[in-house]
Amino acid sequence: MDIVLGVSMAPRTVRLVAIEGQNADGVTVEQEEFAVGAAGNSAAGAVDQVIDAIIGSREGVLEGGHRLTSTGVTWSDPAGVGALRDAIATYELGGVMLVAPLLAAAALAQTVGYALGYERLAMLFVEPANATLAVVEIADGSIVDLHRRQTGDARAGGLAAELATMVSGLDARGSRADGVFLIGCGTDIVPLKSTLDVATSLPVTGPEEPDMALARGAALASANAPLFASSTAALAYALDPGTGELNPPAISPTYLDAWDNADFGTDARAYSAVPDEDDKPPRRPWSVLLAGSALAAIVAAIGGVVLVTLASDRPGSDVHHNSGVSVATPGVQLPAPPPQAPPPSNPPQAQLPGPSPAPAPGPSEVAAPAPAPAPAPAPDAAPAAAAPGFGPDTPPTQDFMYPSIGSNCLADGTSAIATALSVAGPAKIPAPGPGPGQTAYVFTAVGTPGPAEVQKLPLNVTWVNLTTGKSGTVALQPRPDINPEGPTTLSAIVDTGSGSIMSTIFGQVTTKEKQCQFLPTIGSTVVP
Repeated sequence: MDIVLGVSMAPRTVRLVAIEGQNADGVTVEQEEFAVGAAGNSAAGAVDQVIDAIIGSREGVLEGGHRLTSTGVTWSDPAGVGALRDAIATYELGGVMLVAPLLAAAALAQTVGYALGYERLAMLFVEPANATLAVVEIADGSIVDLHRRQTGDARAGGLAAELATMVSGLDARGSRADGVFLIGCGTDIVPLKSTLDVATSLPVTGPEEPDMALARGAALASANAPLFASSTAALAYALDPGTGELNPPAISPTYLDAWDNADFGTDARAYSAVPDEDDKPPRRPWSVLLAGSALAAIVAAIGGVVLVTLASDRPGSDVHHNSGVSVATPGVQLPAPPPQAPPPSNPPQAQLPGPSPAPAPGPSEVAAPAPAPAPAPAPDAAPAAAAPGFGPDTPPTQDFMYPSIGSNCLADGTSAIATALSVAGPAKIPAPGPGPGQTAYVFTAVGTPGPAEVQKLPLNVTWVNLTTGKSGTVALQPRPDINPEGPTTLSAIVDTGSGSIMSTIFGQVTTKEKQCQFLPTIGSTVVP
């Protein structure tokens, strides 16, 4: 049985939902809520709880004969995200997808709209200090129209009144949305619904279990990662830099819609369009082995496309990624197996490991392999020096979701694959190093010569901070201290501010030989 896991992390609570089906389109296997100890650092406690759940889930799924196909982890308090990311790297838990709360909510909204047959959904995402009104396109999950504002004190109906003002504009503008989907992040949304019902003629609805909504959204985002990642490009393309809003006409005119049933907990559910009495597939008791939370995911989902890290440009370090892209590297490591093969089979080769007692032909063969290992490490070290700072002490990087492709970019006229990654500040690389509240971007066109000193047309990174609404576009540039002889590597350090950053990189790259267009790639970065 395929299982998808979703986890939401709050300072004092970790919530987990397990859903059957590779696309998280089956019944709910189980859902759990774990309290985080009040003593000490609650953020650190929540991180520990999530990590324990991930490890426990992996073991439980394997022992139970099931398959954990994907996992998404989201949060209600960004304070613990940096620690969570570091812990995942420390424990080498590959395949865990960190999903920004807004995007988890959008994934759930898309599923709701699809189940009810709608075209567009207006999603009202409420946080303790902010509210975001976004239009989600059900066809691909794109967030194509986004308005964010700070909200006041929830007491005395202040929050409800502000939200009512936001949704009332949907009628005034002749919005393309068919309904409003209300979802909260660290906020109780149930008392808000009645006010919103009066403020708009559109039907207003929300998840049947609001506390579990973000966990479910994270599961859906990870299960549908390829579609979700590519469709989110619309958010960056349509962004009007500096305003914190998106320009709807810049995107295709199909947008996500909400329900036509405005009642909480009645026939229509946030997770199924079928009434409860008809929605009774046998619920399987959750195996004790599934007592944990999340793992598996986006790298495997998108990883059929060869994901390569920046380090993979070096001759001897092709495989640092979790995706199965290490086919070429074992070929380089083949000299290692021969020493193991001689003992069982070939006595002549058994003399190869012992250089001294070997006869005349033997030493000559030993002399050949002996120099070979020495040069092998040398090439690894040389390219490492070409990009100072990318070494053992390198801070965690956050790879973009899939590689980019540049047509006719190599000398023989074939296409080049490019990798992109981001580094959250403060960090020492790439030079001169991003500071606090900054994000560094590195884009490498594998197999190309060095970059031209002047880039004829820009390679841009367009980004939006989903936490603050800040946004912008910056051109990546070559640096003389990063791969000057190739492969062409462009970088930029951007004042994104702290928060969850969604970015897309696309545009032109000018090498010493050619100029080529690279297709967009999408990345998500958490800046502490």
